Amino acid sequence: MFAENLAAFVNPTEFAQSITLAGVEVAAIFDNAYAQGGVGVLGMASTQPALTLPTANVPEAPEGAAVTVGTTGYLVASHEPDGTGMSVLYLEAP
Repeated sequence: MFAENLAAFVNPTEFAQSITLAGVEVAAIFDNAYAQGGVGVLGMASTQPALTLPTANVPEAPEGAAVTVGTTGYLVASHEPDGTGMSVLYLEAP
C-alpha cells in the first residue's frame, strides 16, 4: 500500500461528496455510469452505481451495508479493494 494521503483524492469540495455508509458519514466519489449488458442480439441498458473511497473508510464485511447518496438509498453488492489503499463498492437498489 502507498504511504500517501488519500483524502486529497476524495475531497468533498472537489469531485467527491459526503455519503452515509453503514451509518457513518464518509467522503466518496459516486459514479452511476451507463452499462450495457450482453443479452442476446439486442443487449440491455442499465446503470452500475459505484463508490470509490479509501479502503480505510470501508467497514469490515461491507456487503449488504446501507448507503445513502443524497436522498437515494442503496445496498453494497460487492467490495473491490485495488491494493493501493482505494476501494470500489458496487451498489444495488434495496
